[in-house]
Amino acid sequence: MNWDDDFLCVTGDHFSEMRLLVEGAIIMFEEDAFVLCSLARDAEKHEALSAMNDIGTALYEFRRHVKQLQEAHRKEALRQHDDKA
Repeated sequence: MNWDDDFLCVTGDHFSEMRLLVEGAIIMFEEDAFVLCSLARDAEKHEALSAMNDIGTALYEFRRHVKQLQEAHRKEALRQHDDKA
């Protein structure tokens, strides 16, 4: 399927993929990269610790944006479906 076939269907698929990617990145950040925060703190690498915090914040914000897009997409798909009925 390409963009010309059905914009709502294609964008819905892409939003789902983006959501899975960011959720996976958050899990990796929380479970695997979190130890880097402890190492940076123990080594008094304040800029590195700040960078890790910023990366986490960016991931959580990206997830929030994707969720908002998914919800807006869902509402638009329902609106278009209702208009056709």
